Amino acid sequence: MKRAAFPLVLLMIFTLLLGGCFGQKTPEDVVGDLSGTLDKMEGYKSQAVLTMETGTTPMEYDVQVWYEKPTNYRVALTSKQRGITQIILRNDEGVFVLTPHLKKSFRFQSGWPENNGPLYLYETLARSIIDDSERQMKMDDKQYVFEVKANYSGNRSLTKQKIWLTEDFKPTHAEIMDSSMNPLVKINFTEFVFNPTFEKNAFDKDHNMSTSSLPSVPTMGKATGEGVQEQPSSQFGVIVPTYMPEGVQQGDIEPVTRDGERVVVLKYKGAYNYNLLESRPTAASVSYEQGMPVNLGFTIGVLAQTGDNQRHLTWELDGVEFTLTGDLPEEEMVNVAQSTYGVGGK
Repeated sequence: MKRAAFPLVLLMIFTLLLGGCFGQKTPEDVVGDLSGTLDKMEGYKSQAVLTMETGTTPMEYDVQVWYEKPTNYRVALTSKQRGITQIILRNDEGVFVLTPHLKKSFRFQSGWPENNGPLYLYETLARSIIDDSERQMKMDDKQYVFEVKANYSGNRSLTKQKIWLTEDFKPTHAEIMDSSMNPLVKINFTEFVFNPTFEKNAFDKDHNMSTSSLPSVPTMGKATGEGVQEQPSSQFGVIVPTYMPEGVQQGDIEPVTRDGERVVVLKYKGAYNYNLLESRPTAASVSYEQGMPVNLGFTIGVLAQTGDNQRHLTWELDGVEFTLTGDLPEEEMVNVAQSTYGVGGK
């Protein structure tokens, strides 16, 4: 009789411990409540600090996110190293990458952020918890701590992530780690508000390009006595990336003229075949049929792919526009792009 009762006693003890750890809720109950919170919310505002250690130099961003259901997004990322703010904007017109201090914009049609959403979006964090059937959960200082799979196509070395949520499911911290559990991307949320109100023009492109709340950092030309910047010369030093994928060799560097503008073409051949185009374009607005914003650490790029396995990654750095095109995988394109940061022109 005593032996028969022993397993029942163990079960009762385990149930009491589980209830004490999770506030009388099982992990499945918590995930169900999180899913309900995600479905019911009408939007949010968040403020956070993002730290990226995936490149050669750690990068820090102040990140402000506004989301209004169903598809309005405004993400302002301010580089602490460069003091420059860029905005990823989604509205009924499409998806934009805005660089207000240069009055430059990229527009494209995209499934962003549904496809490969970034860590600083609440939906990305919540969905990664809900969709991972092998998730692990514990309580730490009255917060839910989840360990789940990381699924970021642009970086295969990121395999796991940990996410901290308050009891009312507001995010406080998240980390993406490699296979050795070293955190390579961290985000600390300093503010998070569910269902805020937004100004009528909060997601308007022109308003966000001209907003006075963003820092204006001149990077091209010198100021005249009237305070008006001179247009930059088309001449600039060639910037050679410090990174090349294994099995690739650098070929010729050719200056050409396209649409009246000077363009330098760096050619690479081998395991991958690609070109890097560098120019100082005068066009303020560029449109792509398809694309996706990519955080390169020092700036936001636009990644597009054609049907013949060719990818195009475009980004701006100190007035020079780069376009990397070829058969490189996304992760390798990002590595090449990141290696142009901090490199002087030749």
